[in-house]
Amino acid sequence: MRSVAIIGGGVSGLICIKCCLDGSLSPTCYEMTNDIGGLWNYDLNAVNGKASVMKSTVINTSKEFMAFSDYPPPAEYPNYMHNTKLLTYFRMYATEFNLTKYIRFRRRVTHIQPADDYEHTGCWLIYSINAEQEDEGISSGAICEKYDAVMLATGHHAHPRWVDFPGLGNFKGMHCD
Repeated sequence: MRSVAIIGGGVSGLICIKCCLDGSLSPTCYEMTNDIGGLWNYDLNAVNGKASVMKSTVINTSKEFMAFSDYPPPAEYPNYMHNTKLLTYFRMYATEFNLTKYIRFRRRVTHIQPADDYEHTGCWLIYSINAEQEDEGISSGAICEKYDAVMLATGHHAHPRWVDFPGLGNFKGMHCD
């Protein structure tokens, strides 16, 4: 069975795990936090590299349009769910398909590179560390594992992307009179 590393245990990571299982692949998901949900898992404390919705966030897409195709939200759920309801729905999905057993919680991927035999196998090396030890300033617990494929499900909200051009630092704002 071909092995697949999935980076990120948010919504996309859950879908990746499910698709791998449906395709008779062996998934291993790396999630740097201790829970699923990614962006939708509100956290008062900022975690480096993890985006979070605001405490009051309500989805702006109806549940019918954002639902998993193989697992609709409960009928009694509101059409536009608060983030806590949405996270509960994601947890129900993960439970229904037994997805969390494929997730390595508190593992932060630090590096991905083609394996030495990549030209012949297409395999990748995943380097990860124990995020709890990292939080405590301990640098041990690093491991390297080889996979047949890699799926990135890290989202795009965790790190700001700023435009940069000559003279930007001199701009002090516009004055309107």
